[in-house]
Amino acid sequence: MHKLISAAAALAGGESAEDAAKASIDAFTHIKEHVLDGGQVLLESLIIFLVGWWLVNLLCKFMKKALSKANFEPTAATFINSITKYALRALLFIIVISKLGVDMTSIVAIFTSIALAIGLSLQGSLANIAGGLLILVMKPFRVGDYIDDDNGHEGTVKAIEMIYTQLVTVDNKTIWIPNGTLANSSITNLTGRKTRTIDFSVGIDYNEDIDRVRAVLLETARTKYTQDDPAPLVFVKEFQASSVLMVLRLSVATQDYWPAKYAIQEAIKKAFDANGISIPYDHLDVKVDCTRQD
Repeated sequence: MHKLISAAAALAGGESAEDAAKASIDAFTHIKEHVLDGGQVLLESLIIFLVGWWLVNLLCKFMKKALSKANFEPTAATFINSITKYALRALLFIIVISKLGVDMTSIVAIFTSIALAIGLSLQGSLANIAGGLLILVMKPFRVGDYIDDDNGHEGTVKAIEMIYTQLVTVDNKTIWIPNGTLANSSITNLTGRKTRTIDFSVGIDYNEDIDRVRAVLLETARTKYTQDDPAPLVFVKEFQASSVLMVLRLSVATQDYWPAKYAIQEAIKKAFDANGISIPYDHLDVKVDCTRQD
């Protein structure tokens, strides 16, 4: 453009037509070279973008298959794959912008400021995301497990999401617990094993025959829920003020825990009644003094 203006100035200044023509040719040649150079850079940037985008998608597909073969949780695999995809696309964007000749110093500074502001405003959510990823990778529990944390929350895990874990209680209530809280809590997985042990504690009178009570309890333990290994066990746990505390301990399949607990507990009371075994309880005697006169 500068050379084109110089050519126009040469004509206006009365220079020869030959000099003016030469100046014009130089100007157009310079413009052509500039356009060609710019077009080449643009074309190269476009090729880099298309090839890079294809490579990112290919790498993410490969990573997805690898995580699936490694038996990663589907939610964790999706999360890792998404983070990787967006990080690689951001890197590709920076490479393309640099190829176009844009000064990256100011852009990086802007992105850093935005990232810092977002990080400060969402630090709680980021902690929950990190907690969710930790849960999905370490697998202290899975969807379908019954868990109890040290904050008084318990229920069946319905879903493990990036921010919250969803629990459903036995009375069909839904509890949403932040993953950051769960990741920093002591968690008891009540269904983490195939079998569970149940203790039934019952007090008997000091005059009762312990062997007879043991036989009744072992007979009561013969149900469709009871596991043979380990075998049911009856023992004296402690001597209380007004009773002897005995315990029936047995194992059941994890999925049968609640029906077994309710059924056997009821069966114990019926068996005690049928065999004349009394369960001591506190008595309150009320005496009324009718001789008092006002």
